[in-house]
Amino acid sequence: PMNLGAINLNLLVALEALLSERSVTRAARRLGVTQPAMSNSLAQLRALLNDPLFHRRAHGLEPTARALALSEPLQQGLRLLAGAFEPQRFEPSASLQSFVVEASDYVEFVLLPPLLQRLAAEAPGVRVEVRPWGLHEVPSSLGRGEADLMIGFYDEVPARHRQRILFEEEYVCVVRKGHPRVGRRLTLERYLELGHVLVSQRGDTPGSVDRALLRKGKRRHVAARVSHFLMVPMLVRRTDLVAALSRRVAEPFADALGLNLFEPPLSLPRGKIGQVWHERLDQDPAQAWFRGVVESVCHEL
Repeated sequence: PMNLGAINLNLLVALEALLSERSVTRAARRLGVTQPAMSNSLAQLRALLNDPLFHRRAHGLEPTARALALSEPLQQGLRLLAGAFEPQRFEPSASLQSFVVEASDYVEFVLLPPLLQRLAAEAPGVRVEVRPWGLHEVPSSLGRGEADLMIGFYDEVPARHRQRILFEEEYVCVVRKGHPRVGRRLTLERYLELGHVLVSQRGDTPGSVDRALLRKGKRRHVAARVSHFLMVPMLVRRTDLVAALSRRVAEPFADALGLNLFEPPLSLPRGKIGQVWHERLDQDPAQAWFRGVVESVCHEL
C-alpha cells in the first residue's frame, strides 16, 4: 500500500481542481496559484501515481481511466477532511449525548428536578448520569475523563481544572415540633446541650459548625454522624437531636415532617456550591452548553 505520510495534501487538492476544471489555467486560478506551480503539481502527481493522469486535447484536459477512478473517492475524502476542521456544532434538541455528573444527594435533591425539567423541554434526548460524591473536594474522576462535571462544595481546585460558582447556601437549625427542650427560641446554650447530627463522609473531620464553635472556644456533642443530607430530617423527626442543615433541604421537609426551623445561634459561613470540570472539556460545545444549562437553572434557584 502507498505510504500516505509521503503524500503532500496540496497535491491531492490540485488533482481535485484539475479533475473539476479540466484546465491547468483554470485550476491554478481556482486555487490561487500560478500556472507554472500547477503544472509542477501535475508533474509530481504523474510521478507519484505512475500515470499520465491527463492528456491534452483541443477542448482541454482529458482524464485517464486512473484519474477518473480517483475522482469520487478524492472528492469524498477532501469533503470529510474539510468537515473535520470546521468548528464543532452542538444541537441540543437532536442530541442523544449522556453527561456524567459527580454530586451529593443534596445537589441531586436541589438541582436535579429543575434541571431534568429544563432538559426535557430543550434537549429531550440528552441523558444525565449522577454518581455519588459527598466529599468537599474535587474528585479525581474528572482528570481521568470518567466524569464530565462535579457539582457541590469544594475548597481548592486542582491544576488543569476550571470552576464556576453557581449559588450560595445558608444553614438553618432543625428540631422536631414539640421538642421538650426547645421552645420559640434556640439559644447557643440550649443548642450546645443537645445531641447533634452531622453530615460527613470523612471520619472525624470537623464540620462548618465545629469550626465556628472552636473559634468561640466551645464544642458540641455529635450524637450521630451520617453520610447523606436527606437522612437528617428523618432522624430529627424521630429524636430530640438537632441539626444544622442547608435551608434548601430543610424547608421542603419542615411541614411534611413536622419540623421547626431556627436561625443558627452562632455565625455560620454561607456554603458555596460550584461546578468544576477538566480543562480538556473547556471548549467542547456540548459540554459548554450543558454547563450553561446547569448555571441557568441554578440562577433560578
